[in-house]
Amino acid sequence: MNGFLSPHEYFRRHGGRPKKRLGQHFLTQPRTAEKIVAAAHLSPDDVVVEIGPGLGILTAHLLPLCPRLHLVELDTGLADYVEEALRHRGHGARVHRIDVLRFDWTRVAKESGRRLVLVGNLPYQITSPLMFQLLEHRRAIHHGVFMVQKEVGRRLAASPGSKDYGVLSVLLSLYGRVKALFAVAPGQFYPPPKVDSLVIRIDFPESEADLGGVDFFMLRRLVNAAFQKRRKTLANSLAGFHGLCAESLRAALRMVGIDPALRAEVLTPKDFAHLARFLAQGEA
Repeated sequence: MNGFLSPHEYFRRHGGRPKKRLGQHFLTQPRTAEKIVAAAHLSPDDVVVEIGPGLGILTAHLLPLCPRLHLVELDTGLADYVEEALRHRGHGARVHRIDVLRFDWTRVAKESGRRLVLVGNLPYQITSPLMFQLLEHRRAIHHGVFMVQKEVGRRLAASPGSKDYGVLSVLLSLYGRVKALFAVAPGQFYPPPKVDSLVIRIDFPESEADLGGVDFFMLRRLVNAAFQKRRKTLANSLAGFHGLCAESLRAALRMVGIDPALRAEVLTPKDFAHLARFLAQGEA
């Protein structure tokens, strides 16, 4: 497999088994790996970060394309294995032995002199916290191609009014663009997960949409509050937000053209941005 061992061969030689606590499901199909890397549309000047190289099935396709490659791997045994494979190939890729949720995207982008391109087969349990982290560091990231749990991928790309629409749907729509690319069946992994996967691409435009200077963290708090009780009306789910009493909240919603009797799932991302800006300006 392009100089890297298959999962079966690796565990036969080294013993052990995939670690459930790390969400390890190793892609086994080189053609799918090739499609994932191709979807990133890489150029030789790109600075690429692979999240969780594992046994190197994506790495093998990245190495010929990426003179500047960073690999973020938490599993020390796999990090040792990948570093040894890189030495044999004479490639200068850097392996970061760290939890990706602690990786400093902005620092690496500044050191590299350009925004980053991300690629990875994401452990299901870290997908949502990672997306929030990437949103915070979005100015350091050009785009990313990720394999995620299919249900999670649908939520990231969901539109208002759908049952999948939620906090990340809103924020990613405002600050980026999400596109679903293709599904991957469980049988393409070792061990096979219980659900289908979805490959998605997320772009973070250098020139963001004009949100009127609304603060990202203020907006995130607002959207979180609205969706925490998604079956309740906005008048109830946002009760007490920003220190507003019930009457002031209803007045604020009406001032920005939002019916207080609506639920969060029907508001557009721009509705949330407009409300956040209005509240931050203290006009309520």
